[in-house]
This record gives sequence, structure tokens and C-alpha cells, in this order.
Amino acid sequence: MEKSGKFPKIYKFHIGDTGPRTADAIISVAMQALKDKQTKYGLFQGYPSVRENIANYLSKRHGADIKAENILLMPGGKPAIELTMQTLIGPKDYVVGQNPGYPIYESLARFYGENRYLPWLARYSEQNKKLEFHTDDLEKILNEYHGRVKVLAVNTPQNPTGMMLPKETVRKIAELAMKYKFMVLFDDIYDQIVFGGREHYSLLSIPGMLDYTINLNGYSKDFAMTGWRLGYVAAPKWLIEVFGKLAINKWSCVNTVNQIVAGAIFGDVEVNGKTYKSVADEIAPLIKADVAEYERKGNFLVNCLRLLEPYVVPNEVEGAFYEFPRVEKLLELPYVKKDLNIKNDVDFRLWLLHERGFACLAGSDFGPGGKGHIRLSYAEDINEHIIPGVQHFMKIVIELVEKSGLTAPLRMGEVEGRVRKKVDKYFRKYDFTMPDYG
Repeated sequence: MEKSGKFPKIYKFHIGDTGPRTADAIISVAMQALKDKQTKYGLFQGYPSVRENIANYLSKRHGADIKAENILLMPGGKPAIELTMQTLIGPKDYVVGQNPGYPIYESLARFYGENRYLPWLARYSEQNKKLEFHTDDLEKILNEYHGRVKVLAVNTPQNPTGMMLPKETVRKIAELAMKYKFMVLFDDIYDQIVFGGREHYSLLSIPGMLDYTINLNGYSKDFAMTGWRLGYVAAPKWLIEVFGKLAINKWSCVNTVNQIVAGAIFGDVEVNGKTYKSVADEIAPLIKADVAEYERKGNFLVNCLRLLEPYVVPNEVEGAFYEFPRVEKLLELPYVKKDLNIKNDVDFRLWLLHERGFACLAGSDFGPGGKGHIRLSYAEDINEHIIPGVQHFMKIVIELVEKSGLTAPLRMGEVEGRVRKKVDKYFRKYDFTMPDYG
């Protein structure tokens, strides 16, 4: 669409990439490793000092007893999903996954499990204005397929909703895993990107749960390293050994430079006779600043969207960098249904891109549990996309309401002034070079 020249600009809220770029301190470690000619094959599970650093970090963060033997380094986070399905799913076994949820869990579960995937559907709470996952719904599935569910895939903070599983929900999942004897693919790759004073709670914090947990994590989101393709998994020793046999056949090893970086992010690391100092203290304030900016952007977005209720109903942002507003009443508008022939959120997503130059994803892209929603990623640049893009989207919604012969929640001429007030509230004191929107 950009190449077509149809729009002077396409506002990008579609991709789950990070806004910030990788910290200079991390890049410096990689450059030094290259200068040291660290260009030969690395160890397939990860160098001992790298795995020890990751294990120590997880142990300290979650109050768990994680050892190097519980860690496997990977080229990104996705390999953990495939290794899990490939290793644990037998001819009659089932996988349960959050729905809406990250699509790769379902895709790989259906591939390796011959379509034996069961959705744990979220319920929409009118009171809380958000989708919620109830463990009694999960237990009903476990009872119905008693003994045949081998994997539960959960993600917190979650893509696509930006929500976090409450501590009591995580504890209940642990209780169910021990009772029904299944493994939990626990994806907490956004574990440091949490807002409002919340604390991320890991399954690894629960005594005994290492035996039932495959903890997928990595460097992409927290450390703004999506393009590095660098991740790790923590799991029981026996499972790591099986994963390792598959890994050496799939990708041989994570490249040595990346392994050195992976270790130095958490502590001093020694590889092939060379020592690389930890960058943990140097990057900590940068990560804190990145998370604070994500939180400001998320709150700005939510507070702008609230001006469009009841046609667009946002949920409070809790973590990651996604907002998952409900747009059911917007899709029910006469002009939208009859004149534009938009039947669902997928049609709406395509229309927004091709007719209004606004890129987002449909809630249904993340499973039937996301029907009637859209996903907005607010990781992009504030000035280039977030502020003008939100303003653009608000005007689109008002246009659709007015063309349906109804009174919009606010007038078209009010949008710029209302957005300007939100900009002043969330951004002005942090960025004095910001243009005067509106």
C-alpha cells in the first residue's frame, strides 16, 4: 500500500516489533566478539557460562532453583513452541491454548497434533471492559479430555490483548497442571514490560512447577532485539536433553556472537578463552525508560479511544505493547454493514488499510475468541505514528457513525483539541521537541 502511493502516509499499528532500538552497550559486546574472531560454531545448547547466567537470572528473579542444565539457547522464541509440540504430542494427545492468543501456538499444535487443538476461550466482561480467562472453563476442558491434554500454552503479559494473568490464575494453572499431569508452555517474553506498578508472576515461582513448565523467554521484546533472533527456554533437564537432540539437527547452534551477547546481558561471560563484562547495570535504566514510554503510549491510546465509546471500547493496558479494543457496535452500524459491506473484524481491518491508510490486525486473526475486536500495537514512534495515527482513527470512527445517521460521541472538529490535551498530559513534559499536533 505504501508503494501504491494512494496515501501520503500509512499509520502503522499492525506489527509487534519494538519501538526502541538495541542498546549501544549490547551492540558493543557483539562488535568486540566479532573483533575477537568469535565466528566458529558454538555449543548447541549454549556455552556453559551463558546458560549459567540465564539460570542465575531466572532463579533470582523468580525465587526458583534453575540450573544451567535447565536452559537451552535458541534462535528466537518460536523454536520453543515447535520443540514442545514435536516432543510432547502423541497420536491421541491434545493441546489447549488461550483464545484469543498468539497464533503460532495453535498453528504448530494443529500441525504436530493433527488438528487436536482445543481453545481456552476468554469471556468478555462488560463490567471490566476486557476479555478474561477463567480457570473453571479450563478445568471443564481438562475434565472432558481427561488424560489426553498434554500441553497448555499460555502467554502473560499477553499478545494480543495486552492483559496479564492475575497471580491467582497462574497459581490455579499450576494446581491444574499437577492434578491433570500436563506441561505448561509458559510464554512470558514480555515479562519486564508491565505497567501500573504490577508485578509479573511466573509459574517458576511456584514450588515444584519446574517439572511441569516449559518457560519460553528471550531478548526480542524486553531488550529491543527482535532482529537478533535470540531466545531461550527453561525446562526440566530431561526435556532440555530431548530438545537439544532436535536443536542440533534443526539449527546446529545459535551463532557464537549472539551467545556471548546473551550471556553478557545477565553477567560476565567467558567463551573460548575470552571474557566479556556484564552490561546488566548499564542497560537497566534504558529498559526502565523504554517500559515507561510504552506505558505512556498505551495510556494515551486508551484514553483517546475512550472518547469513542460505545463504538470502540478499549481495555486498560497492563503489559506488553498491545491494545485490544472491542468494536462490535461499530461493525453493527448501518453504513458499515450495508454500504461498505463490512461483515466482520477481518473485513474492517482490510478496509482500514486499503481505504483509509490505517494498518492494524483483526481480533479474529488471533482466533475466534478475538471476534469483534482489533489489535493495535503501540510500539511505533510517538510522532510518526502513535499520535497522528490515533487522531486519524478517531476521525474514521466519527465518519462511520455520522454516515449511519447517528450522533457520534464527539464532533469531528473536537478531535484535534481533545487529542492535544491527551498529548499534553502524557508526553509534553517528556519530549520538548514534539510537534504541535492539530
